[in-house]
Amino acid sequence: MDFNISGAVATVLLSWLLVNLCRLAYNIFLHPLKRFRGPLCAAATTWWKTYIEVYAQRSMTDVLEDLHARYGDVVRTGPNELHFSHPAAYNDIYNSAARWDKEESLYRCFGEDRSSFGFLTYIEAKQRKDVLQPLFSRRAIVKIQSLIREKASTSDSSIIDHLASVLTARDAAGKSSDLFFAFRCFTLDTITEFCFATSIDAMDVPDFKAPIVQAMEAANPTFVLFKHFAPFRKLIFSLPPSLAMKFSPETAGLTQLRVILGQQVKEVCANQESLTKSPHPIIYSRLLDPAAQNGYPVPVPGSLYEEAQAMMFAGTDTVGNTLMIGFLHILDQPALQVRLREEVCQVWPELSQPPDFQTLEKLPILTAAIKESLRMASGVTTPLPRIVPPSGATIGNHSVPGGTIVGMSSVFVHYSAEIFPEPNSFDIGRWLGKGVEGKSLDQWLISFSRGPRSCLGINLAWCELYLAFATMLRRFDMKLDGMTTKDLVWRDTFLPYFYGKHLTAWCEPIAK
Repeated sequence: MDFNISGAVATVLLSWLLVNLCRLAYNIFLHPLKRFRGPLCAAATTWWKTYIEVYAQRSMTDVLEDLHARYGDVVRTGPNELHFSHPAAYNDIYNSAARWDKEESLYRCFGEDRSSFGFLTYIEAKQRKDVLQPLFSRRAIVKIQSLIREKASTSDSSIIDHLASVLTARDAAGKSSDLFFAFRCFTLDTITEFCFATSIDAMDVPDFKAPIVQAMEAANPTFVLFKHFAPFRKLIFSLPPSLAMKFSPETAGLTQLRVILGQQVKEVCANQESLTKSPHPIIYSRLLDPAAQNGYPVPVPGSLYEEAQAMMFAGTDTVGNTLMIGFLHILDQPALQVRLREEVCQVWPELSQPPDFQTLEKLPILTAAIKESLRMASGVTTPLPRIVPPSGATIGNHSVPGGTIVGMSSVFVHYSAEIFPEPNSFDIGRWLGKGVEGKSLDQWLISFSRGPRSCLGINLAWCELYLAFATMLRRFDMKLDGMTTKDLVWRDTFLPYFYGKHLTAWCEPIAK
């Protein structure tokens, strides 16, 4: 019996085409979300997003702003996906009572599936966060804040003082400093010291060009590819490190980080007694403690590694971006820098006797500057997708059917003119009053997200921000070197990916 290969191929292709045409027709004409407005291509297929983010390389937040201006406060951005723009909708999606699952296409792209960040279900994430929470509680951070002030494991000075000493040395050599990388090196060394009782020593690399910091920044656009092309992601993650570095040289530093963390996990699992020698509790102290698991098994090595990687990224970028954006605007307003320094000097008169975190957080002008920096940095800019439970939900006064993917970018809250008049202006005065209609603006500061899946390290981040802002203001008279606020450009790749000029400044030490 003869087998017609060309006929079989034609049949398969025709069947594939017919199935996809039927799917397109269903998505456009019969889907439960057909009543929601949006681009026809977005309603028809998820490839519309792929075109926007991968081929056109547009920032999705910019696209969303255009769509909401055209279609209103809710837009259909995929066959089964909605995006909201009114700030009130954010609390409907991300609140303590909403224990909705995460949607996998975004969260799977980081290779952290078995981490507190990557777990898709509320139950899995809560169990892991319950294990780690004692390390990140406010009480624990207040107790261990000296980690940032006192001697780091591989340095003769504290983490924050070491940053100051490097900046001082550069000024003495007649060099300005790339604060974009400098702040990231500071946050990377801090999070590794806090989580692992070791340091990457990123601040010691010439010009702050630590390979891991550069690789973490370069990896942001790669995550967009991973989100849209799962087979490509799986291939890269499956390659041996040596081959992965050859295949993708721009992320070689990131591959090296994965090797370092993998070896670290291997050594800890082989010698758990070494944890007792740590100068303070680290994440492995909790993760490998059976008593802390509340009846669940101790995480496998792969899960330990993924948790470690999640901590590294979460602990580096958000605080680093906030410091960078905050100081760009502060240095753009010299009078504001003087005003902030005068307030800090009130509680820090002697340079050799720095105040603690609790003292600094009582300073109203400094606090307002940090909050405004967080607002303009926005944290994660990509909408964090959630799946509406089967019973459905009301979001922003819209009835949404169960199973729908919903999300809202923090940018639409932080840059809402309704809540923050003239949102593109760095105005700390907005935090010194009572806000819109006399209500506190704090409820609209969502840099660390909200609800049961909010950032685990929020207390550590606040501590870092207060100590870093105060130290830079107290110890240096800073001036911009060839950059203005107009030079700050970024693309949404989950975190903002800054592709323009870096914040470069002259940091002249203050003698007294």
